[in-house]
Amino acid sequence: MQYTPELLDKVIKESYEDNHIDFKENFNWHKFNDYHKTKLAKHIAAISNMPNGGMLIFGVSDSKMIVGLTPEDLESIDRTWIDNHLSQYLDPLPKYNIKTIDYEGKKLLIFEVDEFLTVPTICKRDYPDVLRAGGVYHRQHASSMLIQDASSMHNLLELAVKKKKEALLNSIEDILEQ
Repeated sequence: MQYTPELLDKVIKESYEDNHIDFKENFNWHKFNDYHKTKLAKHIAAISNMPNGGMLIFGVSDSKMIVGLTPEDLESIDRTWIDNHLSQYLDPLPKYNIKTIDYEGKKLLIFEVDEFLTVPTICKRDYPDVLRAGGVYHRQHASSMLIQDASSMHNLLELAVKKKKEALLNSIEDILEQ
């Protein structure tokens, strides 16, 4: 996605945290303890289980103040380390992109998290007070949380079935075209 100043104004200044956008003030992988790294996994899992996915924007406070990230913060980004941590807790590993953006003279970090590909992201390991093995997380009222009601679970399962159906139809079309 191309982040123009106008788009960032709309996302940051004109909107609020919701089920697809989450603001985080800080990011420094080297300074994060396991608790903070695992909370990132929870947020990524929850967003990946939402229709159309969403984004985590680091360098913006909950009150939408642009605080930015330091060069040291940005240097701490290592996709391999992040993926290794996420893969300890999430199955399948959600698809996401990381982008560094200049905005109002400050650096922001954006995790663009895609909607799950074929099956929802499920937690495969406990982390006290953050993740529960077997738990399915989503975004509700701008928070990342376990799915706890039948309606939300039905919606997620319907989306997964729709994706499987589309994949099957595409496979059949490919076979018939050969």
